[in-house]
Amino acid sequence: MKSSILTWTASVFFSLAAAVPQQGKFERRCNRLAQTFSPDSKTTVLLSEYLPAGANVTNPDNHPSCQSKPFTITYVDMCRLRLKVATSSTSGLEMEAWMPVDWSKKRYLVLGNGGLGGCIAYPDMAYTASLGFATIAHNNGHLGDTAEPMLNNPGVVEDYAYRAIKTATKVGKKAVRHFYQTALKNSYYMGCSSGGRQGLKAAQDFPEEFDGIIAGAPANDINNLFSIVGHYYKVMGKPGDATHLNGDQWAAMRNMILSQCDSLDGAADGVIEEPRSCNPRFEALMCATGQTWASHGCLTSKQVGAVRKFFEPYYGTDGNLLYPRFDPGAEVISDVYDGQPPYFTDQWFKYAVKNDPNWDFDANFSLQEVMALNALDPFGVSTWKDLKKLKRTGHKLLTYHGLQDGLISSENSYRYYEYVSRSMGLTSSQLDQFYRYFPISGQSHCWGGAGSWYIGATSQFARVRGIPGIPSDDSVLMTMVKWVEQGVAPERLRARNIDLQTGTVKGMKDHCKWPKKNVYLGGDFNAKESWGCQ
Repeated sequence: MKSSILTWTASVFFSLAAAVPQQGKFERRCNRLAQTFSPDSKTTVLLSEYLPAGANVTNPDNHPSCQSKPFTITYVDMCRLRLKVATSSTSGLEMEAWMPVDWSKKRYLVLGNGGLGGCIAYPDMAYTASLGFATIAHNNGHLGDTAEPMLNNPGVVEDYAYRAIKTATKVGKKAVRHFYQTALKNSYYMGCSSGGRQGLKAAQDFPEEFDGIIAGAPANDINNLFSIVGHYYKVMGKPGDATHLNGDQWAAMRNMILSQCDSLDGAADGVIEEPRSCNPRFEALMCATGQTWASHGCLTSKQVGAVRKFFEPYYGTDGNLLYPRFDPGAEVISDVYDGQPPYFTDQWFKYAVKNDPNWDFDANFSLQEVMALNALDPFGVSTWKDLKKLKRTGHKLLTYHGLQDGLISSENSYRYYEYVSRSMGLTSSQLDQFYRYFPISGQSHCWGGAGSWYIGATSQFARVRGIPGIPSDDSVLMTMVKWVEQGVAPERLRARNIDLQTGTVKGMKDHCKWPKKNVYLGGDFNAKESWGCQ
């Protein structure tokens, strides 16, 4: 017994002794990157540093629109590289590469941005680096979740449309190969919202860069997305207008919609399983003669009429659809009731389109302006093409969209899927070879919601860090890895219903690949065995 203990102790000692020089070598190589990595005249190394697990990384993007926290905690030992890359004489991007000590799988990952795109996704970098990915993220060509840097600078608009992600991807690959002194094996992309649009842009225009692309709640057809949000504001009016609803009134409307549509699937679980089958009668909340909101919690006929128009599809002056309707039962979006022009729409028109910071939304936003923007489509930012290039590469695209999304209608993702099917003349079984879409009932915009929303995607992991019972091996990211590297194509996505207030996992569901739908089979709403696909 004593002999075996001595043997084990010696084994551990020599293993640790061997690991220390390797760790030191990794750290020295990392700290020297500022001197050794110089891929071209457009790229400047701003920082290279070795970071152990548990380190606090101060986020240098100090724009107030970027930071929910001033630092990010690392989960594994890694090398951090920060770069500045010129994209034109008047534009450029900043990016980071987080390269873990354990890179045995040689996987490379690029992360997307959100909103107007000028913030690096540090929490997602920490998460994916902990899974062994050499992870790249960038500021999309400008600092802050604002369009102000686009004013009279089309180079910044071009970066936002496509060039920043393409540039960061290529430079990041050079950095990773240089640091590890070996080729990467597989390349992935993951993003949601604007990051979902970036993923579709890559799939449409440069799919050769990624073996697998994950695009969540994609903001493609983005010009018309900006426009319909402006339309919402115009329809509902400002506080004091006869058509306006405050936050409490919107909550009452949402509860009324839920009461009419929640049980359509046979499960009264607080989730509208298929919002497209929900056609609410908004008049159910209308006041009778002598009733008011204060006395009976009801709405006027003008308010109900505005709500009805709010939930209708948006059409252009030519009668063609611009954007599909708002998801019934989705979260209330504050721009509708806070009395201010919608932030993203206002910013986009002022700085990216009109180049006029004094452009007045209330006075100038109109359907004619919408049609002009749609025709302009700066640098193809709409991201509305088929996937012929992706199909030729043999690479993979997985999209998902929460059906409780109060910012981007999930109907747009159905619409894009069917557009690709028609334009390429491919059936769903043929599309399955390279493109799969998963509607996520009960998921809000990218994260959160009333149902099983957590799939281990962008913007999700940092919010549930530390909650027990959440493995990473069935996340959407590792699902894509299995599809690319093992040929295991996903039929369902595993999701968990996580209560962020209590930090508990309330239930689980496997969401079906479109065109199949989740079907309630009976039993506990929160048990995955209670749901099937038809």
